[in-house]
Amino acid sequence: MEVKLDIPFEQLLRVIRQLSPAQRKKIKAELDSALASKAAGRSLQELLLDGPVFSKDQLDRMAETRKALDQWRGK
Repeated sequence: MEVKLDIPFEQLLRVIRQLSPAQRKKIKAELDSALASKAAGRSLQELLLDGPVFSKDQLDRMAETRKALDQWRGK
């Protein structure tokens, strides 16, 4: 059975700050293991597809720069 709650991030932080140091360590260990297992389970393709991409403007600027460099080298 799975229960999902929609708790704002700031409210969640307030609750975590009220926990004892031992409880915080448990939460940190659980989050670390969840992140590690998620990262280990990702394929290279998923990692690359989720990575940053260039915008159209950035691609256009790079093309213009390449063109200018090619012209400069040709002289």
